[in-house]
Amino acid sequence: MKVSFSARQLGWMLCAVGLSNTLLWLDALDNYLDARFQWSLSSHGPADWFEPSRRLAEGAGNLVSQIGRRAKEWTQTGQEIPAPSAKPAPSAMQLAFRALPAGGFLPSLAVQQLSAGPQRIMFAGDSMMQGIAPLVIRDLSLKHPDWQMTDLSKQSTGLTSRKFFDWPRTIQQEIQAQNLSLVVIFLGPNDPRDMYLPDKRVSFGKPEWLENYAARVDEILANAVQNQVRVIWLGLPAMRDELLHRGASVSNHVFHDRAQAFGTDYLATEALIGWVSLPFKKFMPDENGLPINLRTEDGIHFTPSGQHRIKQALVAHIEKAQPQ
Repeated sequence: MKVSFSARQLGWMLCAVGLSNTLLWLDALDNYLDARFQWSLSSHGPADWFEPSRRLAEGAGNLVSQIGRRAKEWTQTGQEIPAPSAKPAPSAMQLAFRALPAGGFLPSLAVQQLSAGPQRIMFAGDSMMQGIAPLVIRDLSLKHPDWQMTDLSKQSTGLTSRKFFDWPRTIQQEIQAQNLSLVVIFLGPNDPRDMYLPDKRVSFGKPEWLENYAARVDEILANAVQNQVRVIWLGLPAMRDELLHRGASVSNHVFHDRAQAFGTDYLATEALIGWVSLPFKKFMPDENGLPINLRTEDGIHFTPSGQHRIKQALVAHIEKAQPQ
C-alpha cells in the first residue's frame, strides 16, 4: 500500500522531529553554553523543558557506570606506600601568591614512587591534554606493553564549571572503575571565569573564588591519596591572552600548593614552553640555540614541537617514578 503525505503534513512532521531533538539535547546545549559563556538556558526558562534531556543523559550515564563496574579488574602488585596525610584546605590568605622574579617559576615536585608491576594510568584534562596524551601513551606502550592507559581528556573542560563536565566526580569514578595506579592531569585555560555556586555567583580572582577552586583540587587529590593512587598535575605555561595569562599564574600556585599539601607530584612546563612570569612568546631556543615555534596562533595550544617537549618531560617523570 502506497502512503503519501501532503506538503503540509511533511512540514508538520519535520517540525515535530526538530522539536523532539531539541528537547532531547537541550540539557547538552545548556551545559555547553554554561561552560563556554557562563550563561545557561535553564536559569531563563521552565525547568520542565530540560527533563527529557536529563533523563536521557542519566540513562546513558547509568549504562556507562554499569559497563565500568563490570570491566576487568587489574590486580595491583607490589607494596603500597602509606597515604600521606594532607594539610587542610587553604584559606585565601594562606594562598597569598608570592611574586616570582622574571623567569622564575614554581618548581616540579617528584615525591611519589609508583608501585611495582603494570601501571593503570588515566590522562585527564582539556584540549591541551588531548594533544599530549596520545604521544605519551604511544611512547610508554612501546616500553611497557603490559600497561593499561586511558585518555579521558575532553575539550572546553576545567574546574570552574562542574555542570558541563565534573572532573572531581569523574576522576573519582574512574579510580574505582579502572583500579587506577596513576592519574595525570593537565587543565586550566578554561578556568579564569566566574564560578557559579549553588546559591550565588563568585567573580574570578576574589578570595571566595580562590578558596572554592582550591577545594575542587583538594577533592581530586584527597580521593586519590585515600585510594593510594599517584597524581601528576601539570602546571601551565604562559598564555597570550592577558586574562588567561593571569589565570595560569593563579592555577599554578593552587596546583603547586595543594600538591605539596597532599604529597603528590607537580610537573612544571614553564621552562619548556614559556614562563608565566614573563610575557608570552611563541618561540624558544632549541638545544642548538636556534628559535623554534612552540605555540599555535591561539596562544594556548602547542605546535608538534611544543607537544614533543612536554611529552618527553612527562614520560621521563613517569619513568623516574618506577621502583628500582
